[in-house]
Amino acid sequence: MKARSVTPDRKYLFRMRLIATTVALAILAGGILLGMILTLTGEIRPGGAIALLFVNIVLNGLWWLIALILIGPYYHSLRYEVQDDEVVVNAGIWTKSVKHVPYRTVTNLEVKRDVVDRWLGIGTLNIQTAGMSGQKGAEERLVGLSNVQDVYASVAEELRRFRGGMAPTQADFEVEPAVAQPGGLGEILAEVRAIRKSLEER
Repeated sequence: MKARSVTPDRKYLFRMRLIATTVALAILAGGILLGMILTLTGEIRPGGAIALLFVNIVLNGLWWLIALILIGPYYHSLRYEVQDDEVVVNAGIWTKSVKHVPYRTVTNLEVKRDVVDRWLGIGTLNIQTAGMSGQKGAEERLVGLSNVQDVYASVAEELRRFRGGMAPTQADFEVEPAVAQPGGLGEILAEVRAIRKSLEER
């Protein structure tokens, strides 16, 4: 099968910007509330509250602008490839990372949508592997997919096809012959066989 390339929907870009803006507004509101409380309790003077608000706005606005600038390149760096033996995840701005998730290690696939995802009509495909079993989270996350169910079906189909092609051979199940141990089951089995052979000869 030819590798299928998938990229996040632009709604995911909007989601990241929305979350960054929401966090910035929450921090700003918290700073204003803190300044009001300290002023009312007499901990600081009104001038100090204004200075605190100014610092809050400057620092909060600085990280918010940096976040908005970096969100775009990060979004455009996201790319997923569904191949016949693995899923490849490309991401990163300055440091480009390419992660391979072989189907032989996959233990579970999960489609996840939170409230914002359902509102925007997107979702995330979580891929859990044997190395992550019993741990919180997933090995890899294919985020911001508008066709997440379609991608899930493609990965599940390739996973079934891959495992179907791994038919076990006789060599896979070869084991060493059991060696009889003195006083153990091997000795008892040998005695039973000797008695049976003796009875058959009679």
